[in-house]
Amino acid sequence: GKFGSAPISPAQAQGTAATPPPRMSERPWWPSRWGAGDEAGSSNHITPAKVLETVRGIQDGKVYKLGHTYESGMPLFGARIFAVRIPGAPTGGPFGDNRMIYNDEFVAADIGQTGTQFDGLGHIGIQVGRDGDRNEMRYYNGFTSAEIGDAYGLKKLGIEKLKPILTRGHLIDVMGLRGRMWDAGEEISLADVRAALQRQNMREEDIRPGDGIFFNTGWSSLWMRNNDRYVAGEPGIGLEVARWVVEKDLCVTGADTWAVEVVPNPDKALAFIVHAELQTKHGILNHENLVFDELIADRKYQFAYIFAPTPIKGATGSSGSPIAVT
Repeated sequence: GKFGSAPISPAQAQGTAATPPPRMSERPWWPSRWGAGDEAGSSNHITPAKVLETVRGIQDGKVYKLGHTYESGMPLFGARIFAVRIPGAPTGGPFGDNRMIYNDEFVAADIGQTGTQFDGLGHIGIQVGRDGDRNEMRYYNGFTSAEIGDAYGLKKLGIEKLKPILTRGHLIDVMGLRGRMWDAGEEISLADVRAALQRQNMREEDIRPGDGIFFNTGWSSLWMRNNDRYVAGEPGIGLEVARWVVEKDLCVTGADTWAVEVVPNPDKALAFIVHAELQTKHGILNHENLVFDELIADRKYQFAYIFAPTPIKGATGSSGSPIAVT
């Protein structure tokens, strides 16, 4: 997840004679299907029935880590930071006759928006009215910046409001489809998704409400090898696939890229439009900077996806180690 310019400008929002109508509908996207006060979004899909359906699909019990190691020097979006210090090294001791010593760590970081990161619903909003009007900066379920904004943690839509996720995951290997890493600015079309499914002997109808869908583009091969290129752009989905995700009523999207969506968007007027469509308008969650190499090597394209966001009150996102179980 990232911040850029507002997805639509005031001129676009007003639809002046010189400006085409806004690409995004200005019709209110709230209240949410899960209720006017809901702050959990698509994590509401994770019911006992969904968990049992997912667990029944586990066949060999193999566990795969889907996240990168957090380290200084990893690719970071914009001016974000990540640094670790061990005060004292050792931090304390020795204590007692047994001379125990210990180490602690101090981490300074944009903790929910660096490395492998999971976007909360307070991360992305849309300026629907006049620039700077906090009553018209709208988030999931219509919450406004005036309602949720606070320097010491969001008052609404904090990451702690999401439910732990255990659901069926489907990996779309578009790198395998093309036989190469995709380039920045290349958009994954719905035809690409369907061709990849066919290549992987999977059926579109097996992707069911509340499931997760994940995209392997090969972009993660740049991680810690060419960080400048990694963060300068990326391949990914656009509005076409995002609207299909909404139609399929999915719980979460993810990719081996830092935004999941195509950057730059082929339509230069749009900025992070998929984030706004999925998260802000539909409460569909997003997991970024994932790694699928081991799943791809084993040709495992369907799995149980498991992630519990770190419940930092009022945070916009979460670090952590998502796993797949096949």
